[in-house]
Parts: sequence; structure tokens; C-alpha cells
Amino acid sequence: MNNEQKLGIKVFYYYLSKRVIAGLLLFLVSLFVSSYKSLIVSKLITIFSLNNSIDIFNYITSALYLIFVLFIIVGVVMSWLDYISCNFTLDENAFIIRRGILNKKEVSIPYRQIQDIDIEQTFNNKMLGVSKLVVLTAGNDDNDKEGESEGIFEVIDSKVAEQLRDDLLQRANIQTVKEVRVA
Repeated sequence: MNNEQKLGIKVFYYYLSKRVIAGLLLFLVSLFVSSYKSLIVSKLITIFSLNNSIDIFNYITSALYLIFVLFIIVGVVMSWLDYISCNFTLDENAFIIRRGILNKKEVSIPYRQIQDIDIEQTFNNKMLGVSKLVVLTAGNDDNDKEGESEGIFEVIDSKVAEQLRDDLLQRANIQTVKEVRVA
């Protein structure tokens, strides 16, 4: 497992869903305006005495559809760039995280410094099949602000997170303790 790995394709879908929502709302507004165009135009004609309001509405709906398409294209491109900008490698001696496209940042965490790995899931993350993975290292203060640790993946495929946790704990020689409840 010494080759570069991605966070899982579900991460791309997660980023895409976050970015495309505004475009979808704009699309729904466009559909509403184009569906009820005659009703809206007749009300505007009676209120403001407008004669060319149908032409104006045709331009407005066309512009809204064009903006929707642009939102979708930009959302897909930005989501893909976010997805490809973060990867990791399990090297011989360290866990290496690479982030960024223009401003590249590489963090190397020696296995001997890894103390624990937490996987956190909100309800929404569980529905999407993604998790948050936090690598706790020696010398890391528990009172640190969220996100200061370099070993955090805000979004990672849940299966990839579990496999990565198992591999890292094995390489760090840490035994996992499973919670067992006795009834």
C-alpha cells in the first residue's frame, strides 16, 4: 500500500452535492417563472401597464437557464479539483498526506507518533457513506482548536477510512479495543 491513494469517489459526490444546490435552486426558480409566465405577465401588465413584458420574461428565463448551466459546470469542476487535490500514502516509516493544487502542502506523520485514529460520522455523512477521520498524534493537545491537526480528513469514504485506520494502527503497533457491552 505504498502508492498514492484518493479519499474515495463518494468524497467527490459529497463536494458536488454541496456545490450544486445553489444551481438546482436557480433551476427550480427558472422552471417556476417559465411555467407561470403568462400568469405573471398578465399581472405585470395590469399593475405596471407593461407591453413588452413577455419578451423581458423570455430573456430572464433564458438568462436563468444559462446561469444554471454555468453553476453546474463550475460546481463539477470545483468539486473535481477538491477531490484530486488531496491524497495520502502509507510509506515505510510515515503516513504522508498531500493537499492542494496550486499551493501544495505535504505532511508526514511518523507511525511512532500516532496514538489513535477517530472516525466520526454525522447523520448526513452516514447517509452519504462518508466520514471524518482524525489521526491523533503524540504531542497533540486535546484542547487544540478543531482543524489544527494535520492528520484530519474532513470528508473521506467510510470504507476507505476504516481500512486506513486498520492499516495505520497496525503500522503504529496500537491494539484496537472494541467496545463490548454485557447485558
